Amino acid sequence: MPKIPKENILSAALGLYNNGFTYVQDTRRKHESDIFQIDLLALKVICFGGEDAAQTFYDTDKFARKGAVPPPVQKTLTGENAIHTKDGEAHHNRKEMFMSLMTEENIKRLTERVQIELYKALHKWEDAESVVLFHEARVILCKAVCAWAGVPLTDEEAPYIARDFTLMVDAFGAVGPRNWRGQRARKRTERWMNGIIKKVRQLKLVPERGSALYLTANHKDVDGNVLDIPMATVELLNILRPTVAIAWYVTFSAHAFTTYPDSRLKFLMNVSDYRECFVHEVRRFYPFAPVMGARVKHEFDWHGYRFPKNSLVLLDMYGTNHDPRLWDSPQEFIPERFNNRQIKPFDFLAQGGGDPHQGHRCPGEWITIEVLKTFMGFLVEKVAFDVPQQDLSYDLSRMPTLPNSGFVMSCVSRKMVSSASAVKA
Repeated sequence: MPKIPKENILSAALGLYNNGFTYVQDTRRKHESDIFQIDLLALKVICFGGEDAAQTFYDTDKFARKGAVPPPVQKTLTGENAIHTKDGEAHHNRKEMFMSLMTEENIKRLTERVQIELYKALHKWEDAESVVLFHEARVILCKAVCAWAGVPLTDEEAPYIARDFTLMVDAFGAVGPRNWRGQRARKRTERWMNGIIKKVRQLKLVPERGSALYLTANHKDVDGNVLDIPMATVELLNILRPTVAIAWYVTFSAHAFTTYPDSRLKFLMNVSDYRECFVHEVRRFYPFAPVMGARVKHEFDWHGYRFPKNSLVLLDMYGTNHDPRLWDSPQEFIPERFNNRQIKPFDFLAQGGGDPHQGHRCPGEWITIEVLKTFMGFLVEKVAFDVPQQDLSYDLSRMPTLPNSGFVMSCVSRKMVSSASAVKA
């Protein structure tokens, strides 16, 4: 049986620091192998990527999520003991609650809330010399998803809550000050949400039946017990926070419109459902989640390599989305590649792989797609703006990353007509 190629701790640390998102893919190329191992003293970490690796990784008979999410990530991004750490019946129990929100009608209600908040924001944008799209998008999405979820939120609170949601996301790939800021943001947000859940339990606040607030406040675990308030808070935040995190994709979409100007006009015209193709390509092309982790349940062999029990395994999500065996010219931004392309469960890992109803693929993927189409549709149909000189580069060694300027728009105005000739920026 062949040995898994190995990287020592110094090489891995330097590679992660210098390359970030591309480290696993670069190291796989270096070893001419889809798999390699990092020796981190007592901890052995196996990294692998590609479609076949993804299919194996999402096999719940082989892998478990318990023990795979590092404590710093739980304390900032996901919350402790959340759905991301569950397996088997406990995972299915939580997943059913999340999936019940993903109906076509519910998603339409959310996109309508996004439209409402966009129109409100446009009034402010017209009076401003310039606006930073990332900052604006996070507040718009925060207000929209809270209204949709039944969570009371004032206009005064929204910028601070939105900022804390994004600090939680920004901390997931960091140590030191960035991670500490994320932990403080989570504590503030959990205190706020704990108070709201308590009001629901005390019947001082009555959310609409079927809303995210109603479901999480009343959800029962596999033993028939209502989730305690901290756990209900964690899971409600796991509905709100990822929706606010769509601000990253909004900003990268604007980056694409500017870097590839034809894409903006094509998005406006929407021939052959171009908008759907564009959104998929933004999620494939731009960096968001570099890897996903899991633990080996039972020893097994994969392509002749031995995966020991309890090993920590990282799936190369970014590398799989840029794998030349799966994607022609993967380093080029080509939305048309998705025209008539059947997306398979394990070749496109923007938000996980497999069946979202049964496995660990993100249940909010449909929300991401429809909200992005709505948000960017509003920008091209309703808004004219200039893109002033700015630093639109982004650093692949930083996780997560974003265009350095946050995408600045100036001279924002409302379009009087909606046509290709009206496109100003």
